[in-house]
Amino acid sequence: MTTEPANLALVSDTVSTARAAIASGHLVDMGGLDLAVAELCTAAVHLPPHHQGRAARKLARLAQDLSALADALSTQRETLEQAAEAEARQRAAGAYGADTAQS
Repeated sequence: MTTEPANLALVSDTVSTARAAIASGHLVDMGGLDLAVAELCTAAVHLPPHHQGRAARKLARLAQDLSALADALSTQRETLEQAAEAEARQRAAGAYGADTAQS
């Protein structure tokens, strides 16, 4: 019998890859991650008692990685919002300048 929930390594690798992609300036779609994590937690509860401690430690590490991913996503969102606001201001200034030049 396995000593950790199925797909734990896959989810951990996905989180790591997503963080690296965000750090490189890429957008990521984390749709379905919440369901995968919920399935892992459910599977961990059904492990034999002597394997639950190890699985709990791995899930705790995953929780830390997920928190770091959430922070990275928040920072990325803020950066994109600031860039969009700056672009909107530039467009408005350009449109205003174009209107006064035509007068």
